[in-house]
Amino acid sequence: MKSMSKKIALPLGVVLAGSLVLSACGSNGNSNNGNEGAAPSSSAPASESASASPSASASASESASPSAEANMPEKPAELTIWPDDNADKLDVIKGFADKYTEKTGIKINIRPVPMNDQPDTLSLDGPAGKGPDLFYQPGIGALVVKGLVQPLKTTEDVLSTYTPEALAALSQDGTLYGLPLVTETYALFYNKKLVPQAPATIADLEKIMQEQTDAKKQKYGFLFEATNFYYAWSLMGGNGGYIFKDNGGKFDVNDIGLNKEGAVAGGKLIQDWVDKGYIPKDVNGDIVGGLFTAGQVGAVINGPWAVQDYKKQLGDDVAVAPLPTLANGNRPTSFIGVKGWMLSKFSKSPEWAADFAAFLTNEENALEYFKQTGETPPVKNVLNNPALTDDPMVAGFSQQIQYGIPFPTVPELDHVWDPMANALKFIVDKKDVQTSLDDAVKQVQDKMKMAGAK
Repeated sequence: MKSMSKKIALPLGVVLAGSLVLSACGSNGNSNNGNEGAAPSSSAPASESASASPSASASASESASPSAEANMPEKPAELTIWPDDNADKLDVIKGFADKYTEKTGIKINIRPVPMNDQPDTLSLDGPAGKGPDLFYQPGIGALVVKGLVQPLKTTEDVLSTYTPEALAALSQDGTLYGLPLVTETYALFYNKKLVPQAPATIADLEKIMQEQTDAKKQKYGFLFEATNFYYAWSLMGGNGGYIFKDNGGKFDVNDIGLNKEGAVAGGKLIQDWVDKGYIPKDVNGDIVGGLFTAGQVGAVINGPWAVQDYKKQLGDDVAVAPLPTLANGNRPTSFIGVKGWMLSKFSKSPEWAADFAAFLTNEENALEYFKQTGETPPVKNVLNNPALTDDPMVAGFSQQIQYGIPFPTVPELDHVWDPMANALKFIVDKKDVQTSLDDAVKQVQDKMKMAGAK
């Protein structure tokens, strides 16, 4: 995944399928704050487990067909789903729900709940009988450990429509718990009026910072959320850092690399940019987006969820490119994420909930979801659709995905985010990088022990 090849414009379907196969699993990137749990165990492909005892759920293209219904349990009067609370995406999902109701007669109750809040809310509402049948999450994380999901059974026809890696991201120990809707990573957005050509190297990017930064006028050559581990990780991983040691797909949670040489090098690079005044230490996502769309910043790091807003404000002046090569010749290792519809442990109609999940993510609806939201679905036929392959904005992300890595497929990843966020705050406050990361690792170890890890 740390290929040093120059930029190549591959079809998105080829890039996503090929590069993710190299990564051997999916993940769970978060567009809000990066606080996302681990993906699946790699002990067995999700498709093997899910197809071993398939239900008679309809195919992705003909969900809820009469022939499928004949082998299904009695229809429930309604199903409840918890999508994220993004207003624009809710409208798209509501349209799909209305189509499903027209097909099946099943009413769909849509209760928006912020994605990051859903696990805690479900742990309370589920046992009380107020939970959803489906909820929307970035990877499997600790959902199995917390008892919030149940195995999702469907047909091989349905499973074959998705990339294997996307299914793996919603699986644990070979068991599938959801169906994927979106795959994503982050990349470099740049304003062609200020940065006519994408910087190929970090040295090129630093030259842009030096020439275009005037903090008093709130003008910057480059900005990103320096204290957000989701984004900062790319510089640490690209320099050779790791979170948990990966031994051929088995992660050793007792071997933490967040304070090793590579991670320290990434932390020092961030600290250097803040010390030079290139990046304000208190920069956040609102500042990054606001200044970039106002034409005050040459380049920023963000994900595909920002495409529509950036294009609305900057039009054809905005472009996307992979993150520039680091001094060691490697690309920054952005996180690869997969978001999907998880089958709630508390669903009383799991077969029909699985059928609706297949309907929400089938080829027709996945393509429409991309057109309406700009988010890329891991549906094979959609990935090779000209609507994606001919879009230069999508191509920029597809190039970066070649250098990305999935999240470690262990629930212990949940214990990493807060300590690393604290460490990054200390780093931008000019505290010693090594000491800050040592303290973070100690906090991770303590959290794991409190959670019962051996």
